[in-house]
Amino acid sequence: MASRLFFDPVVLLRTAPLVSSTCTLLYGSDQSFFLGLLNRPAATRARSRPLLPDYFAAFFRRGVVFVVACLAVTTWSSVANLYVRPAALRARDSRWWYVAGAVLSASHLLFVPLVAPSIKATVDADEKGTDANASLDEWLTVNWVRTLTVDLGAWAACFVAAVKSLEA
Repeated sequence: MASRLFFDPVVLLRTAPLVSSTCTLLYGSDQSFFLGLLNRPAATRARSRPLLPDYFAAFFRRGVVFVVACLAVTTWSSVANLYVRPAALRARDSRWWYVAGAVLSASHLLFVPLVAPSIKATVDADEKGTDANASLDEWLTVNWVRTLTVDLGAWAACFVAAVKSLEA
């Protein structure tokens, strides 16, 4: 088919998990960087304390939609790859890399119980009289661990899967 010279939907499917896992990985590292600036140095930390509850609530509301969308695209496009020309994936040893990408991407959600208390504590700091900066520190620690484990792992698996499945 001549149109495949310009657009091949299988190539799009093979690379979709890599693109979306790249977005998740970059967003996780950006969160750590930009939100971490609100807690360091000490002078900034003190000035950011009254702003954090409202800022983090707005930041989180918008960010969670983006992250969940990226995770869904990575997970489900990885699964879809297993069903589109599976013999080609087996021949190029990329099948299990897509499985790993899907599992690691979905594993991002396993961290929800670890971050939920610090998210709530940061957002509710004004009402509860707690230290929003300390709660943000807790969230940043878990976010960084999650980014360096499952998000980086999903990206690496999707990278290997795409390269192996598209090699000539």
